[in-house]
Amino acid sequence: MNLRQLEILRAVMRTRSTVAAAKDLGMSQPAVSNAIKHAESALGFLLFDRINKRMVPTQEAQILLAEAEPLFLMQDLISQTAAHLRADRKGRMRIVATSELSESLLPQVVARFSRDHGGVEISLETQRLDDLLEYVETGIVDIGFAMEPHPRPTLDYLPLAQLDMVCACPADSPLAQLSFVSPTDLRDTPLINARTSSRISSLIQEAFRRSSVNFAPAIEARFMNVAGHFVEEGLGVTIMDELTASSKRYDRLRSVPFKPKTEVTVSAIVPAGRMQQRLTQSLIRHAREEIAARIAAARQ
Repeated sequence: MNLRQLEILRAVMRTRSTVAAAKDLGMSQPAVSNAIKHAESALGFLLFDRINKRMVPTQEAQILLAEAEPLFLMQDLISQTAAHLRADRKGRMRIVATSELSESLLPQVVARFSRDHGGVEISLETQRLDDLLEYVETGIVDIGFAMEPHPRPTLDYLPLAQLDMVCACPADSPLAQLSFVSPTDLRDTPLINARTSSRISSLIQEAFRRSSVNFAPAIEARFMNVAGHFVEEGLGVTIMDELTASSKRYDRLRSVPFKPKTEVTVSAIVPAGRMQQRLTQSLIRHAREEIAARIAAARQ
């Protein structure tokens, strides 16, 4: 299949109709129908079941489209590059970050960066960790930001800071009055666990194991920043990094040092062996400065 056929496949899957897909694509309905029939003939299997005049994608079509998604991303990237060249911009910075860092760190870092580099086009993608690494690896973005990413030989991880894990609890919780919180203090408190795809979850579980306390979360969330919002609603407590806990998005949350001491590394991620652009170096510098300032204020 060529890219145009994949675009038609995606449009029909989205609209469930060759008529609506043709309108979206600026094509005639017969041309869309013929393209689908030709693709099915070449592939040797159906892409759609025709049910009650609706085009229902087969499992094979769904698998194909999922595999083709990076091609659409690269197409968008090429279009953006062309627009960038036409506009004679002063540069471009394409960033990807995990949910936690997109919310708690990147707004401030991008603000710092923009003050030094007016006219630079900036884009930020928020992705789960595995997809984030793929984005950097394939060149869809210039740089990624994540905590405790799994190593890949094709990527360089540039440490920005070591972060302590803290217990995030409601501001009116008795835990907020303690000098530190241990797993033992949490035996009778509902625990909200962020099931990150990094090493952070296993580090927290290890801290509970070392304290001989059963790790039994009452609520599971995908991201630590989401777990923090659950805490603000009084649903329990969570263990998160101190940078996420210091986010301005929280106004009813308190963070207390967590023991046994558990540290995580926040890193900038770039393609291995590639010379960093001046703009990339500047963004990394601003990220380090922002983290250092935030952590110093949080630890006072």
